[in-house]
This record gives sequence, C-alpha cells and structure tokens, in this order.
Amino acid sequence: MSSKVRLSFYLLILLALIAATCTSVQAPGAGFWSTSGIWSVLPPLVAILLAVATKNVVVSLLIGLFSAAYLMALQKYGAPGSAALHTFNIASAKMLEVVAKPGNAGILLQCGAIGGLVALLAASGGIRAVAELFVKLARGPASSQIVTWILGIFIFFDDYANVQIRGPIVRPITDRNRVSREKLSFILDATAAPIAGIALISTWIGTELTYIESGLTDAGLDTTYQAYGLFVSSIPYRFYNLLMLAFILLSAWTLRDFGAMYKAEVLARKGYLRDMNLNLVTVEEAMNGASDGLTVDDATADAIDGVGAEKDGDYREGRGVNKKRPTSNLVSALFALVPLLVLVFAAFGFFYTSGRAAILESGDAGKIAAIEHISASSVRDILGAADAAISIFQAALLAGIVAFIMSVLSKRTSASEAVGAWLNGVKSLVFTFVILILAWSLASCIGKDGLGTAKFLVGALSDETPVFMLPSLIFVLAAIVSFSTGTSYGTMAIITPLAIPFANALAPGDYSYLVVCTSAVLTGAIFGDHSSPISDTTILSATSARCGLLEHVGTQLEYALWVGAVAVLFGFLPVGCGLSIKLALPLALLATFALLMIRGKRVPDSGE
Repeated sequence: MSSKVRLSFYLLILLALIAATCTSVQAPGAGFWSTSGIWSVLPPLVAILLAVATKNVVVSLLIGLFSAAYLMALQKYGAPGSAALHTFNIASAKMLEVVAKPGNAGILLQCGAIGGLVALLAASGGIRAVAELFVKLARGPASSQIVTWILGIFIFFDDYANVQIRGPIVRPITDRNRVSREKLSFILDATAAPIAGIALISTWIGTELTYIESGLTDAGLDTTYQAYGLFVSSIPYRFYNLLMLAFILLSAWTLRDFGAMYKAEVLARKGYLRDMNLNLVTVEEAMNGASDGLTVDDATADAIDGVGAEKDGDYREGRGVNKKRPTSNLVSALFALVPLLVLVFAAFGFFYTSGRAAILESGDAGKIAAIEHISASSVRDILGAADAAISIFQAALLAGIVAFIMSVLSKRTSASEAVGAWLNGVKSLVFTFVILILAWSLASCIGKDGLGTAKFLVGALSDETPVFMLPSLIFVLAAIVSFSTGTSYGTMAIITPLAIPFANALAPGDYSYLVVCTSAVLTGAIFGDHSSPISDTTILSATSARCGLLEHVGTQLEYALWVGAVAVLFGFLPVGCGLSIKLALPLALLATFALLMIRGKRVPDSGE
C-alpha cells in the first residue's frame, strides 16, 4: 500500500473515531453532531473516498457499511462499547433485509437471467453475428458511439434492461473500433436513467407520479393540478437529462473528450483497452474475449509511445479493414435477434400483466375503471404499476429458454454445453451481486429508517431562500443526496413532497414555477443514479461494458459535474429569473456544445 493510500486510510479511520466520540457524549439521535446529524454523511463519504484511494470497491463498501451500522448502534444503545458489540449484527441483518426485498431480489434474478442469456447468445455465435450486422453502420469511433446512443434511446422503457441489453451487443463493435471501455460504460449509463426518467411510458413514471401526487397533496394543490400534467410540463425543464443526452451525441460527433476520459480514449486508439481487472488488453485480445493481458503500469508508457500505431487504418471512419469485412451471416444473427426480441416483447407483456394485476389488487376504483379500456393513459398507468424487476427476470428467463432450444436444435451447442454456458454467464456476475448487495445495505443504513442522511441534507434548505435561487438549490441538493445515497427513487421520495409545497409557499399560484422546481428534483435525482459509485445502474453499466467500476465512475463523474454545472448556470438560474424555456433550453444546449469545443480536445486518430 502506497503512503498516500495509507494516509487516506488513517485519516478516514480518525474521522470515524471522532464521529464515535462526538455521538457518544450526548443522547442518541440528538443535535447537529448526532448520528442523525452531520455524522450521518460519514458512511457514504468513507465508502466513496476509500474506494478512490484503495481501488478496492468491496472492502470500501464493507467499511462504509460497518461505519453506518456502528452509528446506527450508537443511535440505539448510546454507549460506544455496547454499540461496537452490535455493529456486526446490524450490518449482517441489513444485508439479509435488502436481499429479501422483492424488488432487490428481482434485480438479482434479472441480472443473473440476462447474464445467462448473453452467455448463451455468445455460445451460439449470435452476439458476434449481430455485431457484424452493425458494422456497416458503425465503421469507426464516432459512428459506433452514435449507434450505442441510438439504441439507448430506443430501449427507453427501463434503465436496467437498457444497460444490460445494449452492452453485449455493442461491446464487440466499440472494441473493434477502438472506443474505450470507459467511454462505452459512460454512454450506456448516461442513456439509461436519463431517458427512462423522461419517457412518457416507462417503469419510472409510476414512481415519479406517486411522489408528485404526494407533493401536491401536502401543498393542498391536489384538486388544482394533475400529477401527470405536471410531469409532462416538467420534461422541457429536465436540463440535466436533456443536456447529458445531447452531450453524448456531440462528443461522439466531434470525437472530443477531456479529462480522464480523453486519456482513456487516446489509449484505446493506440489499440489498448482496460478490462474489469484494470489490465490492458489489445483490441485483438478483447475481441477474442481475453480478460488478462499487460498490466496497466507495464504497458501504459509503451502504448503512449506509439505501440500499435501501425494499425491506425483499421479503425478510421470509412477506411481500413471495416471496408473489407465479409458480409454478416444473417442466419447466425437470428440466434441472438430472436431471443432478444422475445426479451423485449415479453418484458412489455409481463409489465402489462403485472401492472394490471397490481391495480386490480389495489382496490382503487378510479384506476380500475380507467384500465378497462386500452388507451395511452391506461397503458401508462399499468406500466407504472408493474413490478419491473420481476417482469424483466421473467422475460429474460423466457428468452433464455428460446435461445437454449434454438442453439441445441440447430446443433450449434449440445444441451450440456448450453447449460454450462448459461451457468457461466450467471457466475460471471457474482462480483456484481456482491457490489449490489453491499451498496443496497449501505443505502438502507443511511436511509429514512436508518441514519436519515438525506433528511439531514434536505434540512439545508432555508425559508429565506430567494425565489430565483430555489430551482438551482433544489437541483444541487437532489444531486448531492442521490450521489451520497446511490438512489434516485429514494431522493425523489424524500425531496419531491417537500419541494412542491416549498415552491408553492415562495410563489403561491405560480404554476410555471412549480413545474421548474418539480423538474429540479426529478432531474437532480438522476445525477446520482447516473454518477454515484454506489448506484445500481452505475454498477450494472460498468459490468455490462466489462469496465472497472472505479474507472467508469472516475471518467464519467467529471462529465456529470460539468453538465450539471451547465444545467444550473444556463438552465435553472435563467429560468428562475424568468427567462422563457424557449430561450433557456437552446442557450443551455449551446453552452454544452461550447463546453466540448473549449474544454474538450479531439482524440487523434493515431494518438499523437
């Protein structure tokens, strides 16, 4: 362990000890310095900083979890010694609790089923054949990124499915065209939650409408405004979502990047990609599925000096080997396309049946009457009430059965080989399962039933906040809460019911102001879902791209911060001052383009 890492570790341990001392000298849960005060921010801070310092996500999350469990024990037992004895019990109980939750269990099953499906599609040769079908569209770094972006827009109905379906399909394409795994995971992540969060029909909308309705009720406006109308009106004001989607497209089109992402892209153009183990592998090794290779420390200098430069023509737009590739085998592609189509259409079918069943069981007469006739609004209500994780798990399982039958009957694999491939696909996600469980456990400890980290952060808002500043402050607060807790839904649940009444109190009867403040919560919550290292979507994006989690977070966080800054400076602040959205949104988009042109540098073809 280097001296810097050791120093960071000791400093964090010292902070934990100070927190224990401060909280133990007063009544449990009381005061600013209590476990429900500023020290409630310590556990996620410990996890994030340790992960950056040590590059060990599992150990960092474990330490964050145990520090949160210790603070919870202090809340309950008061004495430090007694709290220490109960820390392990609380941490282990939280892990059992989060795994037992139907939604989380469904996500684990969904991930495993999709992992097994992808391995089956690879064993049958379908994935490679589908990648070849996209070769004519993706003939270089720019077009392969744009294709990935377009697929993300089309798979708008769920962020988890969006990430897990696209990753295996486009990864061979981006690898071949020398796009870094870091850039691929960024595009996967940044076109998952941002598009699902603004889609008129998605697995998100039911949750978002629930929190909006709660806020309107608390403000006494539930009979004045409709939640769905407020949701639709807020879409043009979702600056972070819209600007991030535009940023990806502009970056791909101009081939401009900056910061850590630029370095990763230069290395990729040289012919080297980082895998999940932080090794460097050549493009050829990556295409052959190699997971080992030169270490980063040994190879980085050689790669930057020009190793592999003689292959530059292989990846340039419209030139080199792409032009000479043989025509794709459509028959082989069907072994992936058919199961994937089954996955998508079956997911919608299971969404519909589970959502309809949930509404019928709810006893809500109004909603039950509304779904008796098929319409856009009834479909929206049904999908919003669906159990997304279980529905996608069922769809992935059905698609896996179809893939198994096709592969075995065509004699591309034997039955035992197909079963082995499926199991290997599930096994490949064990690391992802561990990270998800630890992240969920930490989030549960700092949630509303634990330390109340988000509640403490929300308390930063003041009744004396200037009217024009409130949308910006709400966005920043939602971004901080979601980044710290790793959950957009939890952030929306806490802040939306508070922000809507607060906005109505500052500007009574101003509907447009209410829309802007609502948008600030919903789009600010996306920030953390997109960029937090303890967010499940972030973890799945890194896994799907076969990229190291910290490399994914480290390269995309700078982009998220810059786009968030543009959203505030050129979006929420001008709108808060009264500027029309018809002027503010184009201004923000222009600022995003200017950001890339000024701060970004074009990634050179040969890396010179």
